[in-house]
Amino acid sequence: MTLSFVVGTLGSIVTMVAFGNLLSRETYGTYNYLLSLGASLSFLTLSGVGPAVVRAIARGYDNVVPYALRLQLKYSSPAVALILIVSLYYAYNGNNLFAASLVLLAVAYPIADSFHMYKEILTGRKRFDTLSKINNVITAVGAFSTVVALYYTNSIIVLIALYTVMTFVPNLLAYKSTTKGIGGTPDPEEISELRRTSFHLTGAGIIGVIASYIDKILLFQVAGPAALATYTFALAGPDRLKSLIKNTNALAFPKLARRSLDQIQEVVYKRIVVLLLAGLALFACYWFLAPFLFKILLPRYLDTVAYSRVIALAVIITPVSSYFGGIFSAQNMLRATYAYNLMSHVVRILLFVILGLEWQIWGLVWASIIANLFNTLFGFIIWEWEYRRLVKINV
Repeated sequence: MTLSFVVGTLGSIVTMVAFGNLLSRETYGTYNYLLSLGASLSFLTLSGVGPAVVRAIARGYDNVVPYALRLQLKYSSPAVALILIVSLYYAYNGNNLFAASLVLLAVAYPIADSFHMYKEILTGRKRFDTLSKINNVITAVGAFSTVVALYYTNSIIVLIALYTVMTFVPNLLAYKSTTKGIGGTPDPEEISELRRTSFHLTGAGIIGVIASYIDKILLFQVAGPAALATYTFALAGPDRLKSLIKNTNALAFPKLARRSLDQIQEVVYKRIVVLLLAGLALFACYWFLAPFLFKILLPRYLDTVAYSRVIALAVIITPVSSYFGGIFSAQNMLRATYAYNLMSHVVRILLFVILGLEWQIWGLVWASIIANLFNTLFGFIIWEWEYRRLVKINV
């Protein structure tokens, strides 16, 4: 997992440097807006299938995978339809660039994301070595292709088309490779639980998809593409650190799925102390390194350093909030998952809208930090509440 993070980080740095030095702020901001818009319109997909598959495979039910894929593809159709409707709206208003881009992104997001199930399969099997190798190859090929394309063109539609191909094809090939040998008739009870868990987690997570992209969509509308480019580069470093945290938590998911609530409660606060210290160490490293990294890699974006360092404050508490989310998913605590996601994302959206409209980039920066604090606090409260409730029920 560490190797995968290092390769992923290098790939991100290479593509980030290419975008930052070969495209204008306006062009990159528009490109990033289209990706964010396409992703946000994909909120109607059955995103809860992923955690449900990890949980099933961790307990030895590999043969649910083909059914899970069919289920996710089936329920991706509303998202595809929504993206195409928005594409028609832009075409009707004469914006052919946005219209064509969204047609491509209808494949890149809802459909390609279904085949991303290979990650959940390997996570459930605890084959992190294989997952790392696959991700490393995909990252390397994607970074190389993007840099070559940027060297020859600054066409947004070409870059969107490349993004679509590099999202769909590798996911499809990785899924086919991972599912070789999977067969047999799945257990009806396991299928029933898979459906139940998938729909519940999707319902709890729908608003989260919107919350993940509302800041970029809002900033593009109120401040334009150049401001969005600045904000996106400010997020790049902290987001990579958050990816490291999520990858590390993925290691714990299969174990959490097999442990009892009492076993988790025995160690939960010890884990939180360790996670906070780890988050603090990551933040401190980034705070000191950020000015040097931007000066070397993105000299045209030195005005972004201040934003990026402050945004990185959220890295301190991200391990804790991610840990609570992992517990709720692994233990199939659907009520807790609903409450956690709903409260966290509603607060996040409200903060982004209120602060973003008033102070634009700085408003979004502080909204992100405050939202992460609320997210962690919600995790504490919901865990203690639900643990006590479930223990009483089991007794």
